[in-house]
Amino acid sequence: MTLARIFEPRSIVVVGASTDPGKRGHQILRALGESGYAGQVHAVNPAGGTLLGHALLRSLEELPEGVDLAVLCTPAATAPGLVRACGERGVGGAVVLAVGFGESGPEGARLEAELAAAGRDSGVRVIGPNTSGLLNLPRGVNLIGARGVRPGGIALLVQSGNIALGLMNEITRRSALGISICCGLGNEVDVGFGEVLEFLGGHEGTTGVIAHVEGCKDGRALLSAARAVTPHKPVVVVKSGRTARGAEAAVSHTGAVAGPYDRLRAGLAQAGVVEAVRTDELSHIAETLVSQVSGPGGGRIAILSDGGGQNTLAVDFLGELGAPLAELGEATMSVLRTHLGPAAAVRNPVDVAGAADSDPGAFPRALKALAADPAVGVVLVVGLFGGYGIRFSEQFVGIETAAADDMAATMRHAGKGLVVQSLYTAMDSKPLDALRQAGVPVIESLEVACRAVAELQRRGNRRAHRGDGRARHDFRRDSADPFADSSPAAAQSLSIAPARHQSIIAARSDGRTTLTELEARAILGDSGLAFEPTEVIRSGEEAAEQAVRAPYSVALKLLSKHITHKSDARGVVLDIPTPEEARTAFESIVANARSYARAHGLPREQYAALALPMLPKPIAEFLIGACRDPQLGPVLTVGAGGVWVEVFRDVVHRVLPVTDAEIASMLAELKANALLAGTRGRPAVRTGPIVAAASAVAQSLLHWDDIAEVEVNPLFVYEDRVVPVDARVVLTNDRGGAGPPRATTAATPL
Repeated sequence: MTLARIFEPRSIVVVGASTDPGKRGHQILRALGESGYAGQVHAVNPAGGTLLGHALLRSLEELPEGVDLAVLCTPAATAPGLVRACGERGVGGAVVLAVGFGESGPEGARLEAELAAAGRDSGVRVIGPNTSGLLNLPRGVNLIGARGVRPGGIALLVQSGNIALGLMNEITRRSALGISICCGLGNEVDVGFGEVLEFLGGHEGTTGVIAHVEGCKDGRALLSAARAVTPHKPVVVVKSGRTARGAEAAVSHTGAVAGPYDRLRAGLAQAGVVEAVRTDELSHIAETLVSQVSGPGGGRIAILSDGGGQNTLAVDFLGELGAPLAELGEATMSVLRTHLGPAAAVRNPVDVAGAADSDPGAFPRALKALAADPAVGVVLVVGLFGGYGIRFSEQFVGIETAAADDMAATMRHAGKGLVVQSLYTAMDSKPLDALRQAGVPVIESLEVACRAVAELQRRGNRRAHRGDGRARHDFRRDSADPFADSSPAAAQSLSIAPARHQSIIAARSDGRTTLTELEARAILGDSGLAFEPTEVIRSGEEAAEQAVRAPYSVALKLLSKHITHKSDARGVVLDIPTPEEARTAFESIVANARSYARAHGLPREQYAALALPMLPKPIAEFLIGACRDPQLGPVLTVGAGGVWVEVFRDVVHRVLPVTDAEIASMLAELKANALLAGTRGRPAVRTGPIVAAASAVAQSLLHWDDIAEVEVNPLFVYEDRVVPVDARVVLTNDRGGAGPPRATTAATPL
């Protein structure tokens, strides 16, 4: 069934219609009439009779066949049975409003599982439960009870009814935009964010999407849909539950289990989603991206103001956001001097320097010059515009209103974006009203205006380059992406052995989820990661013999099936120059391991060691990790490595698969990237070997489904090569989940 039967229903049944005006079953029936819904409306109440002009059916058995949508305004315990009854009558979808499911504890989780099964068995698609409802204003489908909301093109996907109502009221009150569809996803027992976003991408009445996400049952589906939608329609998201305490609140509110926030954040950015961190940014950013365009090729930002103080702040804010200012051409600056006089500052930012105090028409004249400059793609007007008639004289109102019309027309004709920040947004201002009616965003906060302009400029850049590597960004399984297919044929095309690796088989046969370092080296080596040669040492005598054979000092590392943190067990000895010291080092490692195992209740085993050559001091130490996030699937992490990784947390993430160019961009985002450029007499580093190492780690996780997590730390980085010093691989547990978590690559929880 397509979601059109839910979002554009030709017929609706309200189950639990009530004569009590305070009940949802009454409010929804009334709202459908007030909103002008033209389809058939049925209502069910066991008492029968009539309500608001509708004859009440006593049960769903009396419902005509083939109704598109049911809204269940009944207690939670009734929902599974009612969904099954809807299925028997051919109902397409059901909106379940009740609370008391997964968000309320074990008994609620059991009831939620029952509801999910009822939907699957009956073929009824379910929105919710624990949802604020559904709205399609242009079609009069008002299952929320919203009043006074303007229809328009902004769709809302939310997990909070209050946030939805706040956004609807704000957009209606202060912009020329309106609402197309609003959907409360609730606990996502069936229909989820990704599927609804995909529907909205093809929905003619929707021009942009605002989403509020607490917890997402299928983050990868959300990213996949967003990747397809964002080139054509902007998607702006605010994520709640970003902190550990916030994540606890999210569990109690929607029953959603949150994953690491910074991984999701990276995935959203990859998919072209704009993430807002403040609710007061949401509608302004969405309005700007929907109504404005960035100039060809994603031109840069120009600031036009009538005050130096706000100019400076705007420059600071945009700089902190990483938004580049345009370098104006000499011809542009010459025209600006002619229009604004010798006192004006004509280098970007442009300050009219009082020229508008006596003639607000200075703004459109200056704006024409900026719009004509090829370096400019977006203009931010800052300061008093809209208030000259209020501050100085009413005679300016007409001039300023005409200026507003002229400004909007100039930028529209140039195909470039315009955002106006004004001190007078809260006052009755005809010029600002004229801008709003022309679709120009008018924003009171300078910080929010800068954020909106920065995102508009970034969107222009993304649109200019959106064809690069798109197939590799599809987060669903796609035949165009070999990494998305785990079949043996695809494995052979990657020159990786199909099915389970011998290292995985060995660990599974022992009941282990953590590979030994030797096993980890084998599986990563087959994925393309090159290690230094090593030898397994099983006795002090073998250690001494190895030291005799080696033309260099050696290091010995504990090799154990059960002790994974070798340093904690004092299982590493470095720079061993002589055979006798090698024998002593091995015996010490084994004794320490036995003591550690007894103290931690680990199984007894025959300990061994790996003998490796001592390495020269690297230019830098990096971490490369990959994990199977429960919401997003495979995720790659690259960061500064070594013993301080958990302290400095200089890491970046990407949802896999990624291209080599994207891995290179990950390196560029790191603070540790400065070490690669050559500082304090150190040589510059070729980044190609780091990229290749990260690609090999990613391939291992993408190919072998048994792998839950990989970590190479540290990766010694030299001028023209890299050497993985330690490697760890964790398998999924026997129930299909991940093995023990690893703190070094974990992000701040949602």
